[in-house]
Amino acid sequence: MFKKSDNDGKSFSKPINLSNSSGISNIIKLRNSKNNVYITWEDKQSDQWKLLFRKSQDYGKKFSNVLNISRGTGNVHLHDLSAEGKNVYVVWAANENISSKIKEVYFRKSSNYGDSFGDTVNLSNTDDDSLDPHITTSHDGSTIYIVWTECDIKEDDPICRIAFTKSLDKGNTFTIPKNVSDTTQFLKRKTSYHTQDSESKSNNPQSYPIKSTTGEKENYSINPSVFTTFDGKIVYVLWEEDLLSTGRTEVFLGVSNDYGKSFSSTINVSNTSGVSRLAQGQLVDEDLYVVWSDTLDQYDKFNVMLKKVSSKNLSGKAINLSNNSGNSVSPSLLIKDDRIFTAWTDESNTSSIGLWSGHVTGLSGINTKLNGNSEAIPTNPVIFDTNDKAWIGWTENNNSRNKILLIAPEKMKSD
Repeated sequence: MFKKSDNDGKSFSKPINLSNSSGISNIIKLRNSKNNVYITWEDKQSDQWKLLFRKSQDYGKKFSNVLNISRGTGNVHLHDLSAEGKNVYVVWAANENISSKIKEVYFRKSSNYGDSFGDTVNLSNTDDDSLDPHITTSHDGSTIYIVWTECDIKEDDPICRIAFTKSLDKGNTFTIPKNVSDTTQFLKRKTSYHTQDSESKSNNPQSYPIKSTTGEKENYSINPSVFTTFDGKIVYVLWEEDLLSTGRTEVFLGVSNDYGKSFSSTINVSNTSGVSRLAQGQLVDEDLYVVWSDTLDQYDKFNVMLKKVSSKNLSGKAINLSNNSGNSVSPSLLIKDDRIFTAWTDESNTSSIGLWSGHVTGLSGINTKLNGNSEAIPTNPVIFDTNDKAWIGWTENNNSRNKILLIAPEKMKSD
C-alpha cells in the first residue's frame, strides 16, 4: 500500500494498492528523484517469488503498470534499488531458474526514468550461493558499487564472505567480483586466498574461485552494506563477521580511496568481546557514522552503539547511546544538518522506541522514549527526513492488530 502527504504530514492521501495481488507482497524499496517515485517489492504468485516494479512521474499521484523485473530468473531472495537522475538500477538475488538450488545476483538498469529496463546481467555467476545484494552510486549514477554475501555451499557449515563489484560506466560493464572481507590480520585466521585480475570488465562476469582454508577456524561474513562519497572516489563496505569458534561477532569496515580498485584499510568498528550485529551506517561528506547492537563484554543484554570513522580511516570512540537495563535492538540512523538521530526498539521494563539525538561535533546528546500505546509492542523503527523534519515510523502490535505510527520529534536545525 502507498500513501503520501503534501502538507508536512498533517494529512495523507487515500491508500493506493500497488501490488493488487492475491499472493504475498513484502520487502518494499522506495526511491525518489525529483518528481519521480520508484517502488519495488517481492511478490509470491503461483508458488514463485517475483520482483515487481512500479513508477510515478507526478510525486505519487498515479503509478505505471506493474513490471516484472525478475522475469527469466527463479525465486527472488532479497533485492535493492537505486535511482539517480534518469538512471534506475535494480539488483536482486534469485535462483537461476525454478529448479535451480543455487542463487545468483542479477542486475538490470533503466536509462529513461524507469520506462523500460535493459537485459538481465548475472553479476555473481558462481557455483556458490550469492545472497543479500546492496547497491550505492555516485551523485550522478555514473559509478555503481554492489556488494553481496557469497557462501560456499560445498561445506557442511557454509563459509561466507563479502563479494564486491563495480561499474564506472552507468552499469554497461562490471568488474569481476572480489572478496573484500579478508580479516585475517585482525582475527588471526589461518586462511589463504586465491586472486584474479579484479579490474577485468565484462557484461557477464566469469566465476571466481572460493577461498581455500588451511586452518581449523573459519569466520562467517554476512549482512553487507556499501556507501560512497558524492564523486564515488571513496568506498566503504560494512559487514558483520561471525567468529564461528567463539560465539562472538564483530562489525568490520573495508575502505577504498581509489574508486574501489583496492581496499587498503580494514577497521574493526565494534572491537568488543561480545556479540556485535545489525550495523547501519550513513556517510556525511567523507566521514562514516555507524550504529549497531552490541552485548559488549557482559553478554547479558544488547546496547545501541555509535562510532564515527573519519575520512583518514581514524576510528573514534564508541558511544553507548541506549545505556539501559534491557535489550536495545534494531537501530536506525539519520544524519541531517549536523544533527544525529538514532532510534531503536527498547525492551527494558515495557517495550518502547528509544530515540537519541545529538550534534555531530560533540557526539553527545539526549535520550528520549517514544510510546504510542503502553499496551502495544513496538518494533522496526525507521528514521527518514523530509524538508527540515526528522520522521520516525514504527510498527505496533496490539492483540494481533498491527498499525504504523509516524512522529516528527523535532525540527531538524543545528544548535
